[in-house]
Amino acid sequence: MQTCYQCGKCTSICPMRRVSKTSPRSSIYNSNIYGLDTKGIWTCLTCGLCPQECPQQVDFLGFIKEEREGGQPLEIAHLGVFTELAELSSRLDGNIRADPAGSTYGYFPGCVESLGLFLHDVKTDFGAITASSLKLLDRAGIKPQIIQMKCCGHDILWQGKKDVFDRLKDYNTGYIKDSGIDTLITSCAECYRTFSKDYDLGIRVIHISELLDKLGLEINKEVTYHDPCRLGRHMGVYDAPRKALTANGARLKEMEHSKEKALCCGVSSFMNCNEQTKALRIARMDEAQAAGVNTLITTCPKCLAHFNCLKSEKEAIKRYDFDVVDLTVFLARHMEVK
Repeated sequence: MQTCYQCGKCTSICPMRRVSKTSPRSSIYNSNIYGLDTKGIWTCLTCGLCPQECPQQVDFLGFIKEEREGGQPLEIAHLGVFTELAELSSRLDGNIRADPAGSTYGYFPGCVESLGLFLHDVKTDFGAITASSLKLLDRAGIKPQIIQMKCCGHDILWQGKKDVFDRLKDYNTGYIKDSGIDTLITSCAECYRTFSKDYDLGIRVIHISELLDKLGLEINKEVTYHDPCRLGRHMGVYDAPRKALTANGARLKEMEHSKEKALCCGVSSFMNCNEQTKALRIARMDEAQAAGVNTLITTCPKCLAHFNCLKSEKEAIKRYDFDVVDLTVFLARHMEVK
């Protein structure tokens, strides 16, 4: 792996640097040169901003992933319940089999059922993402198989538990092979990133936003859009969600930081949900509020959860009176609007 030559640019742009002493270049240097353990590998959001801007093209995300493997995170949000669920799932035999006689399109809902079960306090209907996605795909002329795999393993992988990830990957890869699909559709940015980059499926993987620009809706509303790190900087998908909105009539008002410069929601892989990352969520929600719209749209269930969690706080420092919704839910709500 290429070694940072300490130009300092990554430190100056690191989102965590806004609220802590995190230094990406110091983490690399201390690890590679001195062999020292550093908390920086766990506080990093893995948002992708540093490697995007690095003039040396240092693979900082790869470094973080390698350094975390086999280690112990400083903190896992929600009492680690989602980590435990993924690990348990990886050890159980799957009792749901694919239908090879079905459509060659497959739609994977992700972990929205688990999110809805355990994150009831954020007042978000995560299951609506699945229902809305299927409704929109049907309108687009696509009738997919419902792919009922185990968790894609995104969080587990970035938490350093590669052995658990590999078990999930092996099962899911076999499931997809048996299903006979040649196109896997997901509405979750993290699933899309994981299946595209961390699996070797040999089929097309697409995010649902890439299929929604020809629905023929007539939406008369101003909105703003938050780029999830996994869909944006990790995968380079910036235009598709925006086109899905504007092609269906919505008027898009960009936040101060958007696309490649978008701010992270603050909590990556269900790690480090604390006062520092909360400050990053506040910064992003302030930008959405400044856009002067009534709806903030995103394409990642985690971003959706974290922003709505901030809105739902009983003793919130600030109040935000706009809606935060998933792209699919927003579009589906307007399917019957003339």
